[in-house]
Amino acid sequence: MNPNLISLPAEVVCHIISHLPVEYHPSISLTCRYMRDCSFVDRLWLQRCRDQYNIDDYSGWKGVSSYYQLYSRILYRYGSLLGVWQRRMGCYGGLISIQARDGKIFGEEYVLKSTDIIRSIDEIEVVRRPVFVVTTTVDEEDCTVQCQTLLHESHPACIDMKLFKNGLVDKFKLICNTKCRHNPLENNDLIFYFDSLYRMWAKDELEGGNIGDTFVNDVIGKKFLTYLSWSHGFTFTRLPPIQGTIKTQSNTFLRSGYYAGTYGVHGLEIVRIMYHDQTITGTKITGDSNIPAGKVTFKAFLSNPIAIRSSEDTPLLLPDDLIPFVNGIPPYASAIYHGSGQIAFNGHRFPRFINGKFIIFDRNTCGFVWLGNSFTLFKRLDEGFLNI
Repeated sequence: MNPNLISLPAEVVCHIISHLPVEYHPSISLTCRYMRDCSFVDRLWLQRCRDQYNIDDYSGWKGVSSYYQLYSRILYRYGSLLGVWQRRMGCYGGLISIQARDGKIFGEEYVLKSTDIIRSIDEIEVVRRPVFVVTTTVDEEDCTVQCQTLLHESHPACIDMKLFKNGLVDKFKLICNTKCRHNPLENNDLIFYFDSLYRMWAKDELEGGNIGDTFVNDVIGKKFLTYLSWSHGFTFTRLPPIQGTIKTQSNTFLRSGYYAGTYGVHGLEIVRIMYHDQTITGTKITGDSNIPAGKVTFKAFLSNPIAIRSSEDTPLLLPDDLIPFVNGIPPYASAIYHGSGQIAFNGHRFPRFINGKFIIFDRNTCGFVWLGNSFTLFKRLDEGFLNI
């Protein structure tokens, strides 16, 4: 051990340690008593909690009395899960937020209640559906992971993480240890709750929980059965950070982020709108049997604008046959661009892109016209974590 390092003030040694990878901590703490004391200074671990996970309070975490315990017991193991993820569930997908609050780590799905009317962002009802929770206990050093069912039951589970080459968790799988509690069709004790479970599901998925429409009932029913078949073992993929505001050549602005889009009988779906190399791309985070989650739903080419006369005196006019499908369309457009939208038969068979028009109404509202087909209106979601 270099005697000059030991002679340095503790503040300086702590500063040096703070720049070293946390994996070096065991070796440093075994060097000598002085280095061990410096490596356990709680201010050092507070800084790690802030810089890596944006957490600066350990009150509320059971059995945790220091920032070192908060980091070593919880955040070092599960902190890399914090963020926004896409759930794999057949063609439907899902948007998952993982956050630390109230002494726990919560995984929650954000569900948009289906409706064919979007008038304002405030009128889009977002339902939080619990997926799993990570908690600490007073007596145990380890954390417990529990998955949650539609019946609001909690069961022991485990998280299988896949590390990316840069050390970040890029994918993980939630595995329930009590599979039969998720699917009543596989458990005779729950078979009688199937109808109640379906209605509970429909309450989250449909505005007013109305399942009277036969076709809508069929669409939601297929999604419900898919959910039951996957719910004991979901796989999640990390979504990259959201970029800033998109600025077009005509000085028209559109904020990138997550948008609610109207997709006819499939209801509201979540689309991630991003910009790269003069192209705006909409990718489905939640999908349907025609265009599944993870697929591109439209592209807009900023290098190919369309001249418009829409102004406060001249409102934008869409074809009459498109109006009945979507209500609440803004009357004025800021910019229109040529684009292409993806269509396909059920099961994503024979997919192809057809010509269309991408319309920017304001910073938070846009739309896409599939020529000769339909119109989709997009409203940006401002649900806290969604646009960080």
